[in-house]
Amino acid sequence: MANLHSILNKIIVLFAAAALAGCAATGGPLGLSPQQETALGDQQHPQILAAFGGEVDDPQLTAYVDNIFNRLMASDPTLPAMNIYVLDSPVVNAMAVPGHIYVTRGLLALANSEAELAGVIGHEIGHNKERHIAKRVSRSNLAQIGTVLGAILTGDADTAQLIGQGAQLYLLRFSREQEYESDLVGTRLLAASGYEPIASARFLNTLGAWTNLEAQIAGVSQPPEYLKTHPNSANRVRRAAQEANVLSQGGASGETRRGTYLNAIDGLLYGDDPVKQGFIRGRDFIHPQLRFGFTAPNGFEMRNSSQAVTARSSSGAQMQFSGAACQQGPRALINQQISQSMKIDLSPAQQITVSGRPGAAGQGRANTQRGPVDVTAYAVQWRGQSCYIFLWVTPANQTRQLQAAMNQTAQSLRDINPGSVNVPDARRVDVATAQRGDTVSGLSRYMAFPNYQQERFLIINGLGANASVTRGERYKLVR
Repeated sequence: MANLHSILNKIIVLFAAAALAGCAATGGPLGLSPQQETALGDQQHPQILAAFGGEVDDPQLTAYVDNIFNRLMASDPTLPAMNIYVLDSPVVNAMAVPGHIYVTRGLLALANSEAELAGVIGHEIGHNKERHIAKRVSRSNLAQIGTVLGAILTGDADTAQLIGQGAQLYLLRFSREQEYESDLVGTRLLAASGYEPIASARFLNTLGAWTNLEAQIAGVSQPPEYLKTHPNSANRVRRAAQEANVLSQGGASGETRRGTYLNAIDGLLYGDDPVKQGFIRGRDFIHPQLRFGFTAPNGFEMRNSSQAVTARSSSGAQMQFSGAACQQGPRALINQQISQSMKIDLSPAQQITVSGRPGAAGQGRANTQRGPVDVTAYAVQWRGQSCYIFLWVTPANQTRQLQAAMNQTAQSLRDINPGSVNVPDARRVDVATAQRGDTVSGLSRYMAFPNYQQERFLIINGLGANASVTRGERYKLVR
């Protein structure tokens, strides 16, 4: 029987994309020739940019990250050519495809030194250096690159997919041994380029603490995107630390450049950009840039992410809102793509109208380890061939009770006039110097969060649970 959480996660897996053009033949024992690797990376590059908000519009920050990347690349002349990009996404993530390396501003906000960021970049360089994507792609699956094989939210063993507003992204998940291999490459690049080698292990520890807290706050056990494709096991931390110790004994103590790093990220946008990524206000989700909004039912707590807006009730009902292309219209979207990807028959979808636009609604039942659940899909053709989709998973004994609320949420999808919206201020990283008498609890009160202020302060500053602040030291706040 299916797992309830797995079913909910699979609801954003909707569509197939075009297969690789001009890459029908494989080359060499690895399955892909270098030319095909380049073609694969070049094809995925615009999809990654689209799905993660494009590049950060900050030339100074971009130049700073470029310098770190170039320093690492210069330490090993055998590295293949590649470029680096800073993505305008709050998601803590880093990725590699042939010829391209990506880090998000969400990851930059979590790191605590230049050496830690260099360790992440070095790890991603390692994937390209060791041709991990080529080793994962064989003649039998080359034609399947760009088709739906799994969703990043399900942690599928072979392929991960992100769907943003009409954008699709496919990322190969690397094996555990390939992760270890890239950890070693990254740690050695740190040492060779003059950085402190232990920084990789230090960042993995911070990432693990942040992951646990985010999961606790969200009430879920699923890790974020970075850890779906980059498992943060204790073994990884130990191995990276062991390699760092070996290198340090050889005299490679290295730099951290923490002060320089804090200067670079001071003022960095933290979390969602309320204009570009929308914001939650009470029961409303409002997206000023895309000019729409909707209202969730009473008793549901909403969360915004780069892939979807989610909502859940204390009784176990859950919703995801996302966007995708629907060339054949809302009914076909539900009857075919959604039903097929979820392996739950939601047909025949019934025609509805939302805000004067054509839509459809379909429902089906699935058995899970916790009992039967109903899956309800609403699709609304909004502009051109773009659809917005509400997908609900409700315990079967609650569906009738919640049906009116689900219908009302779909019907609440509406146009928004950006000029009439009071958009909240964006949160930013604020680097502050501890003064006499400052304490962890005192500084934590400046954190712009409604809860878990102290826990967040400790984690984003790489501090342990019993740590104290030091007068004259600089610490990250989010305000």
